[in-house]
Amino acid sequence: MRHERPVVLPAPVSAEWDWQLGARCRTQDVDRFFDSDDELRAKAVCVTCPVIDRCRDYAVAAGEPHGIWGGLSPSERNRLRWLRPRTA
Repeated sequence: MRHERPVVLPAPVSAEWDWQLGARCRTQDVDRFFDSDDELRAKAVCVTCPVIDRCRDYAVAAGEPHGIWGGLSPSERNRLRWLRPRTA
């Protein structure tokens, strides 16, 4: 008799991304957040966003190299990454 291992699927990740459903940028033109000429307008959207902290934390942790995330440009996120303590 052959015993097969049960298939183990990864845990659902929607809970990890549900914060994006409340983001103000969801109703905006995505190009605004990836165009350096529109940086100030993109950041203005972020200022009143209810998930700005989650967005910023994600972008810094993921090393997101492009666009405005959590009200920060890539260079601003880079500086912030250097300031945050590393965890083991």
